[in-house]
Amino acid sequence: MSRNNTWVFAAGMLVPLLGIGLHLHIASKAEGGWSAFTFGLLAWSTLPYVLCLVLASVGRRPLHAVVAALCCLGLDIVTYRSVFVSPSSSTAALGLLFSPLANLLVMAPLGFLATALIVRLRRAKTQ
Repeated sequence: MSRNNTWVFAAGMLVPLLGIGLHLHIASKAEGGWSAFTFGLLAWSTLPYVLCLVLASVGRRPLHAVVAALCCLGLDIVTYRSVFVSPSSSTAALGLLFSPLANLLVMAPLGFLATALIVRLRRAKTQ
């Protein structure tokens, strides 16, 4: 494994683990402690990161998984801010339910596609 691949692999492990850590923190803030709903929300919220973690560790393109996890983490940070730091409405917490869906259907694929496009353009430019 070359030095660049080592850094990509390390980032591929670190970024999804940061996302999982963020969702563990969010789950620990739940009123009433840990419940089946809290565990379900935690599993649902960490699914995109677990997929990125698996793809980064066994996939052929770990950089794609890193960028996908970064996109998901960006949305989750915005959601965290809108729910816990400066909520603008009483329904702001619904973002915690829908952001994992947006991560799975929009952010992660967007990260993969953007990385694939950039890598392809760089390869075409160097040839």
